[in-house]
Amino acid sequence: MVMITQSAAAELKTIIAAESRSKQTNCGLRVCVSGMNDNGVRYGLELDEINDDVDVVIDLGEIKMLIDQKIAPSLQNIVIDFMETCDERGFVISNPALCCRCG
Repeated sequence: MVMITQSAAAELKTIIAAESRSKQTNCGLRVCVSGMNDNGVRYGLELDEINDDVDVVIDLGEIKMLIDQKIAPSLQNIVIDFMETCDERGFVISNPALCCRCG
């Protein structure tokens, strides 16, 4: 199951409300794998239209999360958070299931 923190949900609602596409009922937040590096999997977020043929849609109230069904099993434990410090501001996506060497 995809988890989203309160701070991430609040920021996403602000972004979605500002987007003209957000008024379409066929729009949601796509979570994707954008690559791999030495630190592990890199994830991406983007507003996108729902593709009924390939998307798993997770209804989180005001936010619809879109995940391609091919990668959905590998994303079922991700946590989406929003962090804001004096130096950085942005979303952080982590997958505790991939943290096999922690400890």
